[in-house]
Amino acid sequence: MNKSILYPIRRFGVAAAIIIICAVLVYWQLAAGVSLEKGFFIDEPIMLALHELSRPWLDSFFLFVTRTGDMLVAIPVLAMFIYLWRRSEKTTAVLYVASVITFPLISLWLKNLFGRPRQDIFPPLVVEHTASFPSGHTLTAVAAYGLAAVFLWQRGHRALAILSGSWVLLVGLSRIYLGAHYPSDVLASLALGVILLIIIVSIDKRLKERELSKNRSGATLATFKENKDG
Repeated sequence: MNKSILYPIRRFGVAAAIIIICAVLVYWQLAAGVSLEKGFFIDEPIMLALHELSRPWLDSFFLFVTRTGDMLVAIPVLAMFIYLWRRSEKTTAVLYVASVITFPLISLWLKNLFGRPRQDIFPPLVVEHTASFPSGHTLTAVAAYGLAAVFLWQRGHRALAILSGSWVLLVGLSRIYLGAHYPSDVLASLALGVILLIIIVSIDKRLKERELSKNRSGATLATFKENKDG
């Protein structure tokens, strides 16, 4: 079998490799469509359906939700950082914050690369001045809430993990409802976010394995010296 096909399986495991491959295919199709300036049949019907649900209270709700993918994201990120740090998982804490900083930068680079105009199907409730593809708020939410969901799940906080993971989808939905993005922008960010998420979790796992191996080596050496001195 081709080594390039085997690599993701060896690197991430079968399940994660399958998810990555599917996410790559989804993102690739969407990115290719945007590059060729093709429309996506899913965009307009979904946007119009959500727009018909517009209510003042729903507008306020989604305006709040969308801010949790922007300015307000600092609050849960700080809470998660403190939680990991107090558990003496400093490497994971730093990796988490680095991801929250890096993901939006990747989004900004891709926006400049593709330069997709914002939607004009209906007047948006929020006005953005950057390009549309992909959704930066959604990718930020994947880093902040999606990665937090994985870490919380690994540490047994299942209810919080589900809530945090669901919040990613809610932020993405808010961007469509408010008219800031096409559904294809949000879907592309979710696909890209899944790829980056698995990579970050894999890096975290490798760093922990190295740290554990280093600690074991140090303990073995200390034991050897004690026995020698004794």
